[in-house]
Amino acid sequence: GFGPRLWSFRRGETEYGIKAILVGAYVRITGMNNLEIVDPAIENRTYRAQSYPRRLAVTFAGSAAQFLVAIILLVVVFSAIGRPDPSNWTVGEVVPGSAAEQMGVRESDRVLAVGGVDTADFEDFGYVIRALPGRTVSVKLERDGQVTRINGEVGERLTPAGAAALPGVEPGDRVVAVDGRPVAGWAGLSSAVQEGETYRLEVRRYLGAPEVIDVTVAELPDETEAVSGFFGVGADWPMATLGPVQAAGQALASFGDLVIASVDGLIRVFSPGGLANIVGGAVDAATDVRSGVAVSVEDDDARLLSPYGVGRLGSAMFESGAYNYLWFWVLINVFVGVFNLVPVPPLDGGHIAIATYERLRSWRGRRYRADAAKLIPLTWVVAALIIGVTLVALYRDIVDFPDFG
Repeated sequence: GFGPRLWSFRRGETEYGIKAILVGAYVRITGMNNLEIVDPAIENRTYRAQSYPRRLAVTFAGSAAQFLVAIILLVVVFSAIGRPDPSNWTVGEVVPGSAAEQMGVRESDRVLAVGGVDTADFEDFGYVIRALPGRTVSVKLERDGQVTRINGEVGERLTPAGAAALPGVEPGDRVVAVDGRPVAGWAGLSSAVQEGETYRLEVRRYLGAPEVIDVTVAELPDETEAVSGFFGVGADWPMATLGPVQAAGQALASFGDLVIASVDGLIRVFSPGGLANIVGGAVDAATDVRSGVAVSVEDDDARLLSPYGVGRLGSAMFESGAYNYLWFWVLINVFVGVFNLVPVPPLDGGHIAIATYERLRSWRGRRYRADAAKLIPLTWVVAALIIGVTLVALYRDIVDFPDFG
């Protein structure tokens, strides 16, 4: 950790301990740069005196340990608990008032085909349904071991293009009435309104209560752009455990995907737009709290949790079961490991970058050492940025903690 020492002990030449701020781990190594004054008698044992491979091994060790923990946890998850089997999905929930409920779909039903098109997994099912808004289709089901067919009309919900034509309405909403008169789908809505006029719309949101919104209609797009099909079921996947070799292979594949996702997330969060969203989200949350408006975290792509937020999320994952809790620790280890390798001081990635730069400058055989004094301003800027973002995230987590379901 960081801050004042709470407890420590020494073993050999290494001191182990716990500090007041339990955020990560900190290792102080003698002679990390050319500014540190060291007894000449031990200069040959300092970090800066070591070979390039040894310095890389030291600076990469922290992230490597976190990556190793993540991979081990993934192997445990896949071999002991399993992973969802997408090819054997069943209906886990039916949305009230949806097309699925009107057709009589039940939980535990297995959808085999829609409109004559086989649906091997839930992704295929969603792709087929989204292309059939307002269409009457035949749905092939397996229920209690028996295959049956039911017919009905696929529901609709607004796409971003459709919602943009109705300011105040959101993607995924369904408009069910205009000025108190029921309308059926986008065709009914289009015939009931005129562009530039204001109407009172009754809107149904996914799993939400109906809302009434006054809307001035903008330019209406074609039906193919305005709505997508909506059936109204959630999926339930059985868990399939893997053997040791398969679990190890899947763990490595999942680890690679998580590393890529972490890098992408860091780029988005710390981009100018991402930082603006973080600050803007905190300002909006503060404004909503002062005005008594319920805050919302929907569509907040640049949301970053503080250590406090991570703790609350971890507690929620613990209560939800071993599968989610182990995945939570996998994500934490991968993200922190990747973050620590960002090539700027004072992170380990910064030390790796400096060591690599010195190695390249020493190619003629003469040892080159970078001037750490020139990097002090950058170090302070990076530290201030990290602290600032953490404080903003902490405030946001306190006043507007996201609902992860």
